[in-house]
Amino acid sequence: MKNWKNLALAALAILTVVFLILFIGANNRAADLEKKHQEAQDGIAAMQKAKDEAEAKAVDSAKLLEAAEKERDSYKESAEQLEKENTSLAEQNKEVKETIQGLAQALGFDIGDATETVAETAEEVKETAENAASDTAETVADAVGEVKDTIETAVNDTAESIAETTEEVKETAENAVSDTVEAVAEKTDEMKDAVEGVVNDAAETVEESAEAVQENADEAAGPQVMTHDEYAAAAVDDPVVIETWVQATQSWWDGKITVYAQSPDGAYFLYNMKCSEEDAEKLVPGTAIRVKGYKAEWSGEIEVADGAEFEFIEGDPFIAEAEDVTEKLGTEELISCQNELVAFKGMTVEAYDETGAAFAYKNAENKTDDLYFKVSKDGQVYDFCVEFYLCGQDTEVYKAVEALNVGDVIDLEGFLYWYNGANPHITKVTKAE
Repeated sequence: MKNWKNLALAALAILTVVFLILFIGANNRAADLEKKHQEAQDGIAAMQKAKDEAEAKAVDSAKLLEAAEKERDSYKESAEQLEKENTSLAEQNKEVKETIQGLAQALGFDIGDATETVAETAEEVKETAENAASDTAETVADAVGEVKDTIETAVNDTAESIAETTEEVKETAENAVSDTVEAVAEKTDEMKDAVEGVVNDAAETVEESAEAVQENADEAAGPQVMTHDEYAAAAVDDPVVIETWVQATQSWWDGKITVYAQSPDGAYFLYNMKCSEEDAEKLVPGTAIRVKGYKAEWSGEIEVADGAEFEFIEGDPFIAEAEDVTEKLGTEELISCQNELVAFKGMTVEAYDETGAAFAYKNAENKTDDLYFKVSKDGQVYDFCVEFYLCGQDTEVYKAVEALNVGDVIDLEGFLYWYNGANPHITKVTKAE
């Protein structure tokens, strides 16, 4: 059990380390995702800055266009003023011409050629002024147009550049996020598979270790407590464990004691069980005990072999009542009651041997051994015994058998011991009613 707990703790530690690794890996992947997210934010900020700068340039271009338009208007006004001045000059020339003509007529000069020369000169001046004004207006218009085209081109190029930059930043951010999410998902799946593999391996290891621990524990503990049927089914020399109640004991001697025990489901003969003298005094009828030993068989008697160990256990006292097995005498059913407290009714005492005695001593000299007698039922004769170490010469049953006469009809009680057939150890003899 202790090994089982240690293995369980080791498995728990392994799982804890695995989940810590998973947790740290997830945190690292989250940090990478946060870094990619920050880079995307920086790209968007750069895009916004470029957009702001383009908008500022557009504003400056608009101001430049406005200034150019104002300059164009100024050139236009200058041209109009020049036209007015030319018109005024023409009028003045006309007046001068008329004045000169009048003066020439008064003086009698011919000024026709001069007049024509002046007229031609005035016309040339006019044409020159008109051409200058026209060239200036065209130059201003061309300059304004070029400025306007330049501004529009710059604004369009800036807008296109901003759009392209925005799309690139967007794609970069989306790709970065997508790659990061895919990488995290792949890494998570890998870690999940790895964790599941470790957990499954750990579970298998724990299960195998638990089975091994259980097997070792079962081997160390031996068989579990048996029912009487399980005990009966066990093979000779198999280890057995039973819980039962003391019904009687033979005399304690040299650290051993033989016990007649019975449970509600069957009885046991515990031969030479290990026991201290102090504990022997506690093995009174009705006491619950747990016995560990080996199953044995001797001349038909099924018993727990010499050297079994026992311990006292909690349990209400149990005293078996004698079962009347008279009708089972001479049948195969009788052995099913082996070692139980049984009763025989209306038995007739028969001569034990050719001397005609009703009983015989195993040790007639000093009466320190078993006492034997024979009884019959329905023409069949049976050998019974008073076991000296169970019921000695000073007990009532020993004295009652010594007082028997051939032909007496008696009732008997005792434990159904077996020795090459039924050989009950009698504990009580009374006259039949």
